[in-house]
Amino acid sequence: MGAESEELAAWIVKNEKLKGTPQFEVVAKGLEEAIQAEKLQGGQNEYTGESVLYERPQVGVGRKLVQSAGKGVVGALDTLIGAPEAVGRMYQYATNKDMPLPNYPAPLQTALTKAGVFTPEAEFNTPIGRIADTTTQMYTGGGFNPMKTQKLLTAKPLFEASKDVGKQIALTGAQGITAGGTSEWLKSSGIDNPLAQFALTGGATMAAGAPFGIRNTASDIVNKGLQGVTPEQMQMAQALQKRAADMGSPITGAEAIAQITGNKALVGTQRFVENAQQSQPTMNQFMAGRPQGQRQAFQSSVDVIGLPPTSQTPFNLQQAGQQVVRGAEKGLTASVDPFYQQGFKQMGILPESEVATLKAKPKVGDAINDAIDHVTADAYSGVKGLPANDPRVLNAAKIYLDAQYRKFSDPLAGNVNAAKAGNAFGGSREIDAYLNSKSPSYARGSQNYETAQKTQIDPLQRSPVGQIAEGKVSGDVLMPSKPVSLYPEDIKRTVDLLRRKNPEAIPSWTRQQLEANFNEAAQNLQGGPNQFGGPKFAANVTGNKQQKDNLRTLVAQGSGMQAWKGFEDFLEVMEAQGQRMPANSATTFNEMARQEMGGGLATKLTTPLTPSRLTKGLEQWQMGNNAQTLAKMLTDPDSVKKLEELARTGPKSAKGQILVNSLIGGYISQKPEITEESK
Repeated sequence: MGAESEELAAWIVKNEKLKGTPQFEVVAKGLEEAIQAEKLQGGQNEYTGESVLYERPQVGVGRKLVQSAGKGVVGALDTLIGAPEAVGRMYQYATNKDMPLPNYPAPLQTALTKAGVFTPEAEFNTPIGRIADTTTQMYTGGGFNPMKTQKLLTAKPLFEASKDVGKQIALTGAQGITAGGTSEWLKSSGIDNPLAQFALTGGATMAAGAPFGIRNTASDIVNKGLQGVTPEQMQMAQALQKRAADMGSPITGAEAIAQITGNKALVGTQRFVENAQQSQPTMNQFMAGRPQGQRQAFQSSVDVIGLPPTSQTPFNLQQAGQQVVRGAEKGLTASVDPFYQQGFKQMGILPESEVATLKAKPKVGDAINDAIDHVTADAYSGVKGLPANDPRVLNAAKIYLDAQYRKFSDPLAGNVNAAKAGNAFGGSREIDAYLNSKSPSYARGSQNYETAQKTQIDPLQRSPVGQIAEGKVSGDVLMPSKPVSLYPEDIKRTVDLLRRKNPEAIPSWTRQQLEANFNEAAQNLQGGPNQFGGPKFAANVTGNKQQKDNLRTLVAQGSGMQAWKGFEDFLEVMEAQGQRMPANSATTFNEMARQEMGGGLATKLTTPLTPSRLTKGLEQWQMGNNAQTLAKMLTDPDSVKKLEELARTGPKSAKGQILVNSLIGGYISQKPEITEESK
């Protein structure tokens, strides 16, 4: 009788008075199962010939393998069937003092052993044979899943399915051999404690299966990185990746997903993959073409915005602005001129004394006198040589003073002088009041002019059109990086006015400004081509919502909505490339990512079982395998689709199979002590 059955039998003898109680029945059943298990396992003793005490019939290897396979199937069924009984036994153990630890129920194996279906002579009795027995039981006890195999064969092409089936067979075989070998080593080392056997054999079994779970570490990373991402978002990310490829500036799946969802988990993984030694060549090759791809995509997007700019482009824009302002001023002059002409006739020649009084006005008199001298000496004023008391001279002097006021009060002109501006304005108002008093017709014309000047001409001159007319044709006029008082409506009106004078002025100027900005952002760095030039450009021209709204209006109004749609697609691709994190990432982040990539199943399970050097080597191998897998997947043209497929493969499935096999291996390894009495 073995140690386990002896312990159970001793308890029954000692507690015979408890016969009929639940705890007594639990121990009695356990004793029966232990006796049958020990009887069967007695055949596992090494046998070199016949014995007088125990004659052992010779059984072929085939019969032994059949029994091993049967034990595997029966063991798996006993695990399921015996689960309720196991719960009851543990309850009795927990609630009754001094009750021996019950074994796991094995009703089918006990019955088949008693019936002679499973026999001791059909057990393997050499170390190699017992390893084969363990491996066979693992195959038939759940390590190899026929239903999963059938599903693979029907769902995938034959070649691809056979590779998956081969991996499943190899996984179970590797773990079976490891479990059997570990069990033999434990026995030879004198380690017979069931719990120690279970833990050590199971741990070694999981370690043996770790290499087969490597790919699923990558699957885990992707699955975790895509948490919360909807199928609709994945479709949008896939469409974005296709647009990027079509325009010649491809992006990774991680960048596309981050751009659409704002979830940057996978671009964090990408940063590590770019740094990892094993995957760096793949990522470097992909990123090396990025600067050229950005330039190619940019050029294609601006080709439809406007004609190629030249040195004449700013002048053409200024000229269009001047034509708009002059046209408005000319229209106003034409509308009030009849009233002025009628007024001049009504006034005739003015009294010299009254004009002298104007010139002598305090503060503003000098300005009036200077204005009269200027216009009577200027061939372009229309009043050259006329006497100062001619109303046309005073009217021309008023116009001159108005121009001087604008000159000295305009901050953009750079020569603001409050005193001169005040004198010019005061002098103009004195002349205007005097002429209004001399003629009702002139007064009406002056009133109309003042109203139109305040409501039309002044706003136009202060608007972008007026600034452009004065020569301010830099990007700040219509594309400021920090817009404060420039809105889409202002740009829409500006483009509409300038387009009437020169349809190509705005589109060509817009393209010129965009090209200048892109060239600045994308210029080479000290270390070589700038891979982040495109994203920097996108941030420069659409850094905030108002800036982007202004640019949209400028391009759409000047070149059409289709031109903007193409440019917007380019900007989105550049923004996606900007989701990428620089390769020279922080040390702390690198360490965290390294642990995630390298600290997978293999490392976690072998840490307590192997020397540190071996563990570190396995970690490096696993990390490199994952990094290479992810690098190829991230840079694939269908990266988004493949990442989604990988995340849906059930990242825990292979690890789950490894765990099942390790439990089987640990369970099989528990061999009760075999004594002569059990034979």
